Amino acid sequence: MNAPAVRPADPQLAASRAATRVLVHHPGSNHLAYELVAGLQEGGFDCSFATGFFYAENGAVARLVARLPGALRDRIERELRRRHHPGVAAGKVSLHPLPELIHVGLNRLGVRGDRLARVVGWRNDVIDARVAARVRRERPRVVIGHDGSALLAARAAREVGACAVLNQVVAHVDAALELFAEEAARSPEFAETISGLPPSIVARHRRELAEADRILVPSEYVRDSLSARGVSIDRIAVLPYGVDIGRFQPSSQPPPSPRRPLRVLFVGTLSQRKGVKYLLEAARLLGPDKVELVLVGRMIGAEAAFAPYRGAFRHIRHVPYHEVHALYRDADVFVYPSLHEGSAFVTYEALASGLPVVTTLNAGSVVRDGEEGFVVPIRDVDALVERIDLLRRDEAMRQAMRVKARARAEQFTWAHYRARLCALIDGWSRPG
Repeated sequence: MNAPAVRPADPQLAASRAATRVLVHHPGSNHLAYELVAGLQEGGFDCSFATGFFYAENGAVARLVARLPGALRDRIERELRRRHHPGVAAGKVSLHPLPELIHVGLNRLGVRGDRLARVVGWRNDVIDARVAARVRRERPRVVIGHDGSALLAARAAREVGACAVLNQVVAHVDAALELFAEEAARSPEFAETISGLPPSIVARHRRELAEADRILVPSEYVRDSLSARGVSIDRIAVLPYGVDIGRFQPSSQPPPSPRRPLRVLFVGTLSQRKGVKYLLEAARLLGPDKVELVLVGRMIGAEAAFAPYRGAFRHIRHVPYHEVHALYRDADVFVYPSLHEGSAFVTYEALASGLPVVTTLNAGSVVRDGEEGFVVPIRDVDALVERIDLLRRDEAMRQAMRVKARARAEQFTWAHYRARLCALIDGWSRPG
């Protein structure tokens, strides 16, 4: 499928975008924010980006790092490249590094839970206030912030007559609190893997939703979670994410021998928010002769919670992002039984890799039940067992879903995301 054009062919629309100043802000490291900025810049908008830290390959930091000894240089560059995107014009980026450096430092020192959440809240407040001052000074036409860090800038945008857009990347905070409380009661051994938020941060999330002019959401799950809690559906636009279909591709190897177990892959933080206990229970019921479960990601909480399932999975703690595509190609099926998301990037990556996906509505994926995989209810171990075992037994179904998975991913590239985003901003940036 041909990628859609992001920059308009219509000269009048191109001129309108060039005259439209957009300010995007995010306090930390966020691949989605980078894609958003890159998409608006590629589409021809006069788009600037305010963030904590962004790595410019030809900047002063890069020149300093280049002087370091080889091993140290490589390690630092690998970390810094997480805060880089080749499509973002470095000259349009402004930095507010100190609050982000304090947050990163405390995180590396092992600060966790409520204490780290308060640090994140402080960082967000500081950078949000600085962006708000810039909005009042520069008066852009559109201001795009991200949930948890967009309140003050949105208020400033409305003061100067700009459109305040909230990029709501996860479902309503109250939905999260309800689910987390239920999970703590249902599975106390995994309660440490999920946590609430300080009341001040919860209140900020609610105010952001109430005060934004427009709200971008990545899935129907997020949209419905907001609508159910009083957010007007007229202010919400669903904009699914994208995937790099050049990097994530199906395996060229022949189908695996039916004599070996089905290789089931999960990629993400190993926490109860992701439904990890329900996946472990399913794997244990199926047994190692039928399923080889590979869990890739950081284990949250006490390892004792995972101990009863030690024979049911193989754990890979960390894989660099530039290598993770190889794990998808080595799997047969991808399972992601999440309880609370926005729209999980890993489900897009699995589809692009030609994997049938078993997931939940709450994962916010673009998987269609019975087409590219299966959508099961949250917390339903029996449904997970049934769908995984069906894919194990029915090779013809699995192969058909592989083809459909790849075709589905080709409808959700980053080029599609950018074209859809720019079309939305075209409408929201017009006066009135």
